Amino acid sequence: MAKRRYSFDEEKISRFMKEGRGKGHGVEYSPWLTVQDVSSIGRATRIHGRKTGREHHLLSDIETAAFLLFDWSEAVTDIREQYPLDREETRRIAAEMRVRHPFDTQGKCDIVMTTDLLVDVQTSNGPQLHVRSVKLAKELDDRRTLEKLEIDRRYWVGKSDSWGLITERDIPTQRVENLRWLHEMLSLAGMEEAYPGYWSDRCSRFLQCLPHATGGTIKRFIQQLESTQGFAAGEGLMVLRHLGATKQLLIDLDQPFTVNAPLAALEIAVVPTGNQQTKGVA
Repeated sequence: MAKRRYSFDEEKISRFMKEGRGKGHGVEYSPWLTVQDVSSIGRATRIHGRKTGREHHLLSDIETAAFLLFDWSEAVTDIREQYPLDREETRRIAAEMRVRHPFDTQGKCDIVMTTDLLVDVQTSNGPQLHVRSVKLAKELDDRRTLEKLEIDRRYWVGKSDSWGLITERDIPTQRVENLRWLHEMLSLAGMEEAYPGYWSDRCSRFLQCLPHATGGTIKRFIQQLESTQGFAAGEGLMVLRHLGATKQLLIDLDQPFTVNAPLAALEIAVVPTGNQQTKGVA
C-alpha cells in the first residue's frame, strides 16, 4: 500500500537490519517500515495493539481497518505489520517469473519487499500463520501491482498456512467504524482523575448500576449516572466506550451506535470460568 518517502540504498538497508527491524514477536516486534518512512495512500496511523501491547504502524486507512478486525478477534494472538521478505528469495522468484524485482532508482539497489500483515491465529488444529496483503481494489487493475502480489504469494508458499488478499470490499464498514470509535478509549491512562483509581471506580459504578436500570434509553441511563452517581457530563459515554473496547460491555458492532438506542442494546460480558467462554461479538 505504501510508497517509500525516502530512497533506500544498501547502507540504509544494512542499518535497518542492524536495528532489528522485522524481527521479534509481540511487544518486541519492530516493523521494517514505519509511518515516518513512507508516503501513504490515505492516512498512516500509529495505533496501540490490544494483542501485542505495542504501537503498530499502519500505512493506510484500509490497513488500519484490517488491523482493527484482527486485533479484536479472540483467535488472533499476534500481528506483525510491514514484514520484510528475504531479498535473495524474492529476487529468485522474480527471475523465475521473468519480471523486474522492485528497484530503488535513487539508491540503485533492489528494495526489501514487505508483506502488509502476518497474523498468528489459534485454531482447533493448533496455531497457524495467516499472511495478508492489503490493497485497494482499483490497484488490482495495474499489472505491476499484480506482479508484486504474485512474488509475495509465491514467497509464502510452504511458509504459511494461508495467504490472502484484502480489499475494501472485504471490510465490514460499520463494524470497523464502531471498532475505531471504541479503540480510542481502549485505555483511560493519562486521563485527568479526581483521585487515584477514579476511572476504575467510574467503570465499576457503571457495571453495578446497569443491571438495575429498567427500560429507557442509553442516554437516559447515562443521565441517571450523572444525577445519582456523580458522573460528570461526558464521563458516562467515555466509560461506556472503554468498557466496550475492553470487552467488558457488549454492543452490536454491526449496527450504528446511538445513545437513543434502548438500554437493552448494552450487555455485560460474562467472565469466563473453567470451560465457560466469554460471549463475543467478533
